[in-house]
Amino acid sequence: MAGCRIVNQGVLTALDSIESCRASFEEAGQTLISSLTSAIADMEGAAKDAFQALIDKDIKEFAETNLPEAIKGMYTLLEENRKNFEEVDQKIADNISGG
Repeated sequence: MAGCRIVNQGVLTALDSIESCRASFEEAGQTLISSLTSAIADMEGAAKDAFQALIDKDIKEFAETNLPEAIKGMYTLLEENRKNFEEVDQKIADNISGG
């Protein structure tokens, strides 16, 4: 069986980076939607309507919601695992010291 080890500070640093990444993707998603909308602003007709509907629904949902939520999910998973390791480590230390 392989051993398991984490370096708490390294995980905390990674968590900060992941949160920064999530915020950046969320902002980039908003910029993407704005840019796409601007790009088709002068278009007319059914193609524009279809493209605008695609932007407003699927692209917007992915760029502004789904991707940032997926990153947040990874953040939460890593943070919960970090906390579990920290708690288990403390329980082992308490058992060793009789506390």
